[in-house]
Amino acid sequence: MNKYILFLRAVNVSGKNIIKMTDFKEKLSSVGFEQIKTYIQSGNICLESKLDPSQVLKQVKSLIKKEFGHDIDVFVLTVNEIQQSLDNNPFSKELPPNKVFVTFMDRIPEKNLIEDFKSLKLQPEEFHVTEKLFYFYLPDGMANSKLNNNLIEKKLKVKSTGRNLNTINKILNLIKQ
Repeated sequence: MNKYILFLRAVNVSGKNIIKMTDFKEKLSSVGFEQIKTYIQSGNICLESKLDPSQVLKQVKSLIKKEFGHDIDVFVLTVNEIQQSLDNNPFSKELPPNKVFVTFMDRIPEKNLIEDFKSLKLQPEEFHVTEKLFYFYLPDGMANSKLNNNLIEKKLKVKSTGRNLNTINKILNLIKQ
């Protein structure tokens, strides 16, 4: 069995794309996924499957559309990919983990788009782009930040979803149990 971590993009936010995780777990189980665990209501799921990542993606997206009526982006990641995202974090381990984020992108952004992004006035916020990962640090927290998923998607022309280090560590620990 393969272990996967799924991040659903933009679920249960501001009353949109509502998917109750208890219902979602039940539906995932009914189509053959195993060892399903969720963390909070924002679309963080651990599961096991014999399928490869692309098959998991297709099946989960289809399930969400059929059972919940939502066409949302789903990111299917391996335990190794999640661990590497933490290991390659360019920010100091001393920073508060609720203010450091890893955003997973569906592809590597074009170099010219990354260069254009670097010209944005975002200080004191900081970011680094590494392949399909966008790391950022928000010293004043997310509530009033300039950097967010919508800006990343718009400027880099990608689909993405992000989590803070607390959430990533929690979900990684959850799948290892």
